[in-house]
Amino acid sequence: MRSLERFLINLDNWPWSAIHRVALGLAIPPVFRALSGSRDSVWISLGLFIGLLVLLRLGPAVLRHALPFSVEAKQMWAARRNIAKLHDSYQWQKLFWIGLGLLPYAIIGDGLRHGELAVTLICLIGGSAGLFFWHRADAEISAS
Repeated sequence: MRSLERFLINLDNWPWSAIHRVALGLAIPPVFRALSGSRDSVWISLGLFIGLLVLLRLGPAVLRHALPFSVEAKQMWAARRNIAKLHDSYQWQKLFWIGLGLLPYAIIGDGLRHGELAVTLICLIGGSAGLFFWHRADAEISAS
């Protein structure tokens, strides 16, 4: 496996998966504010967030099909996608780390706007539930 493939695969392993999602959360408020023209709207923020989630889903899929990755890397990604299909909590737990990245904006600077606060709460509450259920499911997978 090439070093780029190893890097991309390890990016979704602990602790790197949490680190890059926290960094993504840190980037959301300035990017969303620029895209929305600094308008504070829950619906605009939710729409942008859903668009971001779609891009996070489609981007890797397009790259997997467009670039020549090894069979081993493709098999690892396929196994992860199968886990995600079987356990919704696998995907939901990722939101927790994005929400953790959004949280500093609530504490420092000019704070979170209403729409950003809604996205943060969705990420932290839904992600916490996903994290809890994923750890239970992961323990069951490991035990079998």
